Amino acid sequence: MREIYGDDLFERLRPDWAGVQARQVQAWLNDAQVAVWVAELDGLTVGFIATTCEQQTGMGMLELVAVDPAHQRQGIGGRLVAHALAHLRQAGVVYVEAYIRDFPGHEPAHRTFQSQGFTRRAVMPVLLYRPVERPGDPAPRPLLIRRLTPVDVEACVAFGVEAFRSVYSSFETLYGPDLFGRIEPDWEASQSSYIRSAITDSNDETWVYERDGQPTGFVVLKMDDHGIADIDLLAVDPDAQGQGIATMLNTFAFVRSQEASMTYVVVATADDPGHAPARRSYERAGFTPMPIQWNLQIIHL
Repeated sequence: MREIYGDDLFERLRPDWAGVQARQVQAWLNDAQVAVWVAELDGLTVGFIATTCEQQTGMGMLELVAVDPAHQRQGIGGRLVAHALAHLRQAGVVYVEAYIRDFPGHEPAHRTFQSQGFTRRAVMPVLLYRPVERPGDPAPRPLLIRRLTPVDVEACVAFGVEAFRSVYSSFETLYGPDLFGRIEPDWEASQSSYIRSAITDSNDETWVYERDGQPTGFVVLKMDDHGIADIDLLAVDPDAQGQGIATMLNTFAFVRSQEASMTYVVVATADDPGHAPARRSYERAGFTPMPIQWNLQIIHL
């Protein structure tokens, strides 16, 4: 990952990656809701796999599979995955997902999942970014964009849900009704809750585009201590779409990130038809694909 990203972007995206990875593994080991299976050879633990599942939806997840480098290329990873799938099947799980990344470092994991019957999931996230050339320089702000106020919240939640209706319709078409119903048993409620939480998070900045005294679009911006700004959420009222508002909000997010001395701005979208307008708005604002993308795998048990 360092070689592909380059030192600067890698250090900003993955500061203290080893410590973060160790703490995540420890959290899985300590979580009673996570099933962890180990591979033992001559009395030594040489690999493990962590799994989770949702009994209500029948969805399972392979959170992490790892094999000691000294014992790799011996089929241990494949046996761990096969054992985990058998366990999840007995637990009533219908679909199992696995998240890897699309770069050479994860190619062994990709081959292992494919050997066990995993295939590419129908919808893939797309990670975009744009470098900030002169962090800290003042830049002109677009008009009619202001900070969110409490009276804006319900209106933003309402049109935000409607803005994502076409996205979820696209998901349902691509996934099929069975898988979609398990991944998104009540997408309107979950999306409403997510939007409300995101736009009111005191650690982030939410900016709205105002028309005739009413918010018609918003963007949520996260900024960390390593020079990375993240466009966490963006939505435009469907009645006002196609008028360049999303592009203005994206441009503003970049300007605000420049003011705050960020070095990169990143955003996550998806490759389905429902996200096509969002992808176009990001491209118009100068965003390009990240060098490493997610690769989501799924299997129907």
